Amino acid sequence: MIRFTDTYVAYRSGTRALRGVNMEIGDGEFVFIVGASGAGKSTLLRLFTAELRPKSGTAVVNGFSIGKIKRRQIPALRRTVGVVYQDFKLIDRMTVFDNVAFAMHIVGVHDKKVIRERVEYVLRLVGIEDKAGSLPSELSGGEQQRAVIARALVNNPSIIVADEPTGNLDPARSYEIMELLIRIHELGSTVIVITHEKELVDRFSQRVILLEDGRVAGDRAGGYVSSMVSDGSELAKNAAMADLEAHFGGGKVFWSAASVPEELRAPAPAPAAEQSEASPEEAAGEAVEEPAEETAEETAGEAAEKPAGEAAEETAGEIPEESAEKVSEENAEEIGTERSEKSGEERSGEIPAGAGEEAGG
Repeated sequence: MIRFTDTYVAYRSGTRALRGVNMEIGDGEFVFIVGASGAGKSTLLRLFTAELRPKSGTAVVNGFSIGKIKRRQIPALRRTVGVVYQDFKLIDRMTVFDNVAFAMHIVGVHDKKVIRERVEYVLRLVGIEDKAGSLPSELSGGEQQRAVIARALVNNPSIIVADEPTGNLDPARSYEIMELLIRIHELGSTVIVITHEKELVDRFSQRVILLEDGRVAGDRAGGYVSSMVSDGSELAKNAAMADLEAHFGGGKVFWSAASVPEELRAPAPAPAAEQSEASPEEAAGEAVEEPAEETAEETAGEAAEKPAGEAAEETAGEIPEESAEKVSEENAEEIGTERSEKSGEERSGEIPAGAGEEAGG
């Protein structure tokens, strides 16, 4: 479970990235997190994996308090959160099998049989078992993304966070990746997809959390929640009205006062005998702040906020190539050589029933 309560994050540059975020994502949910550039999506992702700590408020992920977590506890947290990166972060000189297996080595699993069974299982699950011996450069974009999803799954995390997982893919491959994430969710995992692709969000009709200027501006089930920009222009007002007409009809909607222009706010319900519209004064809320774009200085500030001395090996998705080469060489005889001698049919054979249940966990 993820629970943020009045969570603030500020960078050393002075930029306030999150401004009192309150949200809860329960075990087994599928959630889209949407918002414009600079809205706070990347900051949320970094909180999930303890790359950042809140300045105030609380952030709890799978029982770990991010504000109080000790450095030695961070690897344990990250084993429970699998991250699917937009830019893949696969190691070029390692095969697909070894890229996925290396994520197990990072967390201390070295048993040859356990690694083979688990890696072959997740490769079958994502549909690229026949690519186990291929290098990343020999895969299509969609196949590389499937390999990244397999790597995120291999340590059996309870939460999968996909950061713009379809950003580098064509529409057909994008739908395939989303269908795969839906399937993983149906196996029991909590899945969080950070995206800006409205068509995908609408098509898959799940819970949507809208971030705007570091705040939760909308939380609804059933489709995309567009950011309302009250800049006085007719174009913005027409776009806002069209979105409300298209999406207010179905699903439960929760809006913060700052998200909807005054002229579009619904009147408060009155008793049957006294039906009347609320006055403009009653409907008035705080003004919308325009989302602040992240600058190079802010990015530098983000890097400075990382917990001191944190090793790259703690994050299975970001693995130093020098370390990868060393482990790949040391385990070539145990894993790579034996696997390369097997046929594709042998790799796709049945595994113990427990592995299937493990993936659902």
